[in-house]
Amino acid sequence: MSLTSISLNNFRNIEAATLAPEAINIIYGENGSGKTSFLEAIYFLSHGRSFRTTKHRTLIRDGQSRFTLHAKKRSNNLTIPLGIQKDVQGETQIKIQGKASRRISDLAQVLPVQVITPESYSFFFGGPKERRAFIDLGVFHVEQEFFVYWQNFNKVLKQRNALLKNKPPELRTMLPVWDKEFVRLAEKITQLREMYIERFKALFFDRLCTELELLNHLEIDFNWGWKRTESLADVLAQNRDGDLMRGYTSKGPHKADLTIKTSLGPVETAFSRGQLKLLLYALKVAQNSLIEKETGKQSILLIDDLPSELSEDTKMKVGQLLSRCDAQIFITTIESQSVSAVLEALARPQALFHVKHGELITR
Repeated sequence: MSLTSISLNNFRNIEAATLAPEAINIIYGENGSGKTSFLEAIYFLSHGRSFRTTKHRTLIRDGQSRFTLHAKKRSNNLTIPLGIQKDVQGETQIKIQGKASRRISDLAQVLPVQVITPESYSFFFGGPKERRAFIDLGVFHVEQEFFVYWQNFNKVLKQRNALLKNKPPELRTMLPVWDKEFVRLAEKITQLREMYIERFKALFFDRLCTELELLNHLEIDFNWGWKRTESLADVLAQNRDGDLMRGYTSKGPHKADLTIKTSLGPVETAFSRGQLKLLLYALKVAQNSLIEKETGKQSILLIDDLPSELSEDTKMKVGQLLSRCDAQIFITTIESQSVSAVLEALARPQALFHVKHGELITR
């Protein structure tokens, strides 16, 4: 079991509530009842931010000065208490096993969480930022050294962009110095991403594609953020004048992307909306399974409004996919019966929670 309890205080429209979850959890209620707030709270406990808004004040219940989230995670025979509090000024306090921490990444290490919402299908149609985030979530958990490299790279990128934008007199002598470190960190980040994606593809194609015909004949390609046939040092030199005009760095791992295609072209044009939704579930399940396999941590999958625009046949296939991973799963829906086709495939302990006006009616 991953989470054995979750408590919310003054979060969204919830004054106080505590869940004692099972392996599979269905949270149902009318729109605006507060059911999605439970998923949002779990996500915040892992990521230190919401998947619905960037404005932290909207997460604090009206008239209150802060919200507090607590959870207990069971890992083997060890119970790990976690907590995070945020006030109206934006100050954040984190505790893990009773000890204060200043880093959100410490929470993320303990609690691997992914979310699927009706808006998650922008994964296929939006820019590369969300696809990079998907890759890096997996690399973060599987490759321990990745986070430090990525932090240092972002500092160098910020410095390089400041030089390109401000164009100080010493630019021509300073830029090569930053470029050298930029290349060193970029190549290491890309190597770790590449290693992860190869393992991801092996699991995805060997395990999931044998289950669903839809996934056969897919190709997953990783774009480094520059041409593989060219050295990044040469690319930076060739693009220097253009970068000076733009005022930012146009090539590098911060521009990496993931493309998924079939023989008919990119999946976003070759697949129907229902097929894309099924593919998204397959990608998330594969990532959760790989994190669990490589780290021994049970991951958590949050699914908001699962029945949205899904046929009964697609729901059954989603259930088959979810049965392939050992993640603890939280699903929201308006009516509990609407996910019965999914639940039939999940032979694990299940719990049902009814939320109404920010209160748990059943638990």
